[in-house]
Amino acid sequence: MADDIPEFLLKYKEELVTLLHKSQDSFEKQLSYISAGSLALSIGFIKDVVTNIAEARSKRLLDMGWILLCITLLGNCISHIRAADLHNKTIADINHGRYDDKKVEKRYKEVSAVNWISVFTMLFGIASIVIFVSVNILK
Repeated sequence: MADDIPEFLLKYKEELVTLLHKSQDSFEKQLSYISAGSLALSIGFIKDVVTNIAEARSKRLLDMGWILLCITLLGNCISHIRAADLHNKTIADINHGRYDDKKVEKRYKEVSAVNWISVFTMLFGIASIVIFVSVNILK
């Protein structure tokens, strides 16, 4: 099948694979930086927003935000480890002549799903903290 593909498309595919790997690496780093930064900033500056946390309104939003950001960080770490494991399986399959497009696609979808979950937990975590701050800063 690769014999039917023009040389320029094969080179283009190689470039796309390289870009995909760089993009994935950058995505994981940025997700970690944003999540960890949001968590650290919110913990560090919560005393400036709410002088007495016991009297704060909607404390569950703050708790939920922190929990979601922690889940994001843990999920991102797990995704990174799992992706490496799945890539190693694919490499082993290639080395042993057992390469299967369907297995590789399933593996990619697994990592992609965890990444999307991490994005949503980060967004909802940040949104929860922002809403908490908004509710309490106007108090």
